[in-house]
Amino acid sequence: MEDLEKLEKRWKELMSRPRSKQEADEALTLAERLESERVKEYFDLILELKNKNIVIKSIWDLVNTKETYPQAIDVLLKYLPRIHNEKNKEGIVRALTVKEAKGLASAALIKEYELTPKEKDGLRWVIGNAIATVMTLQDVDWMISAVRDKSNAGSRRQLIRGLGTVKSLEVQEVLNKLLDDDEVKSTAMEALKKLKRNT
Repeated sequence: MEDLEKLEKRWKELMSRPRSKQEADEALTLAERLESERVKEYFDLILELKNKNIVIKSIWDLVNTKETYPQAIDVLLKYLPRIHNEKNKEGIVRALTVKEAKGLASAALIKEYELTPKEKDGLRWVIGNAIATVMTLQDVDWMISAVRDKSNAGSRRQLIRGLGTVKSLEVQEVLNKLLDDDEVKSTAMEALKKLKRNT
């Protein structure tokens, strides 16, 4: 994984500034090497999916397909805690952000959200989005606690959107209180409007 981190660091350096033709070529080559290295981390997942007649070259093939893949959910959940590369983790989380994972994936996603360092707000936002997609009423108490915790920063937005689908006086009260929180005020307002439209 250390080599992968070095490759990612160099690729980010190349992408962050204007480049010469030589650097542009290096960036393209690095991008290909990066993807090849990333796939090594979850190659067993690819093999398990193949055994279920799902053929992919990259986790992003699932993210970008219009096809459903309910038979892949258990495999994705199995590998979610085993994956350490942030881009790979994001790919698996996004692949779990489907209605077929509703009621199956929220516990694992909540655990990932809690284990992901708070400074990785982008990844936590992606996980929050997945939780909001697959949540059930059993997850509402945890979501309320998470959105009240200001240290969760902007990653709370997707959880707030998810709460906007839950008809409950407690949820409505929480969303009303979040109107005083500048970081998530507009999202809380949207969620409240959604609640009112659906009542």
